[in-house]
Amino acid sequence: MGSEMCIRDSPWTPLLLTMLTQAAATMAAYTLSTASPHIAPDLGVENEDVAQLVAIVYGVGAISALFAPPLVHRFGGMAISLAICTAAGAMQALAVLSDTILMLGLASVALGCCYGMTAPSSSHVLAKLAPAKRRNIIFSIRQIGVPMGGILGGLLIPPLILLGGWRLAFSAQLVFVLVLALSIYMVRHRYDFDRDLHRRIFRPSGPARVIGLLRELPELRPLAFASVIYSGIQLCFGAFLVTQIVRLHGQEAYYFASAIALVTFQLSGIGTRIVLGFAADAWISARTLLAAQGVLMGISAIIASQYDCGWPLWLILANTALAGATASGYTGLAFAEFARIGGPPRAAETTGLGAALMFGGVAVMAPLFRLGIDVFGGYAVPFLVIAALAFISAAVLILFREKPVVLSDPRPHQTD
Repeated sequence: MGSEMCIRDSPWTPLLLTMLTQAAATMAAYTLSTASPHIAPDLGVENEDVAQLVAIVYGVGAISALFAPPLVHRFGGMAISLAICTAAGAMQALAVLSDTILMLGLASVALGCCYGMTAPSSSHVLAKLAPAKRRNIIFSIRQIGVPMGGILGGLLIPPLILLGGWRLAFSAQLVFVLVLALSIYMVRHRYDFDRDLHRRIFRPSGPARVIGLLRELPELRPLAFASVIYSGIQLCFGAFLVTQIVRLHGQEAYYFASAIALVTFQLSGIGTRIVLGFAADAWISARTLLAAQGVLMGISAIIASQYDCGWPLWLILANTALAGATASGYTGLAFAEFARIGGPPRAAETTGLGAALMFGGVAVMAPLFRLGIDVFGGYAVPFLVIAALAFISAAVLILFREKPVVLSDPRPHQTD
């Protein structure tokens, strides 16, 4: 009991490790889009064909998120973080060996098999440790792992490509993943003290029960709808940012797009997460802040729809910062809300549902965005469509506020 109380007073070690796990997995995924102008000619495909492989990672991740809760309860959140590092390493090794787009697609599947478990595994650990008055900021810091992975990809991948090609860019990440996996392994037993060794890890009805939380907890529904749309918009901005700038300004703009614009997109997301986390804990409700972000990301999408070759790069960079602050900066608040609604006993379930919905939004919207680029001959119409969806999502969050449901049984429901 004493050791458990000590652990409850020390959330920072698992927060750091789960944040870095998210960063490692995200960097592996975003390398596909960052390096796409170099991978595509080597594999004989279009840049956008490689960039949209990120959607495969998120599509498979959506499925893995639904199966994650029983695994988290059985093995512990930190043990699942270790499995995520293993999946990232497997993806990077497969990517290095890839000589066709199909094999690179299989590498994306390998990462996706555990990528969806990042939120439920870390949320299960942090929900036990985070004080209620600090929940939004702690979850927002955890989500910094996403833009951190994007920043590492934007800063490190181009020099590595210049040094030894895109395969070196993937292989170099293995060192970071192995060190992180070792660090998690050394401390995981301290934080996985509440494992349920009798929990069944697989039952076909498990995903259906997680999805059933939308019926059981009506407060989740507006948040769920907005999460699907916001996540899709985030990846439409992030995955196609490099390819859009290269299409407009030529291959000579590649290093600007990957090392400056993409990093700006991610950096602004980091700053926003921290500011909004503090604001939601102190002054304004997380739901209101999420709606405001939807309005701003819609405005940013409208601006992006107007890009042409006459736009100066600094103006594109300014709008990229706005896009990152909104489309990339919302996830910390969203997962904090999912965890709040579920409570500590069901944080893995509600955040697993949230991750599945977000990844599902990416898996659907990114390919449709890619199709829209071909059908309409550019990025203008696809960006106007996602702007409209952002405005609708913001309205849903404001207009359909559900009263919190008081649970009669505080124990976690079986989702396996």
